[in-house]
Amino acid sequence: MLDKDDEFITTSEACEILQVSKTIIKRMADSGELETWKTPGGHRRIKRSSIEQKHQEQGVIKAQAETRSLKVMVVDDDAVIQSIFTSLVKDPSLPAIDIVSAVNGYEGLIKAGQGVFDMIFVDLNMPLMDGYEAIKVLREYENTKSSTIIVITADGLNEIDRERLPYDVVLMNKPLNLDVVKQFMQYEYALKKV
Repeated sequence: MLDKDDEFITTSEACEILQVSKTIIKRMADSGELETWKTPGGHRRIKRSSIEQKHQEQGVIKAQAETRSLKVMVVDDDAVIQSIFTSLVKDPSLPAIDIVSAVNGYEGLIKAGQGVFDMIFVDLNMPLMDGYEAIKVLREYENTKSSTIIVITADGLNEIDRERLPYDVVLMNKPLNLDVVKQFMQYEYALKKV
């Protein structure tokens, strides 16, 4: 049988292992996430195996967060725009990105039904189905209801029918400012990672 000194560690040691504050350790102990006991002097001791299990869980969560990629769909009939977004996959300043492309609204809706996307960039002027109709349907799909939709258009502000777009859709004019696109992607990745 293990000696109590080997089986249990101090709160400070637990803080060091899990890289959290004493307050967090206390909350975890009080909620039953960690097995503890108190010395006759009132000092908390934490079972080493419960700390090791938490540390392992932290590693799995961290690894999942680090390997998770940003899922992006670009719905635009312009080959230059498609290639710009494809080139962002190799940008070291961005998180891992998975890009799916569609050249019109119909194709975009088909692909939207096959996956879950964090961000969807949609051109307003496309053949077969314009961006207005595509966005309307995207907001009705269960798996794209919470996707961030960004309209990319060469239209001037007075040419955009804002009433046909959901209130939360972001407008971005062409030619695209790549720094702004990257900032949106970094922000979105940070939001989805939490």
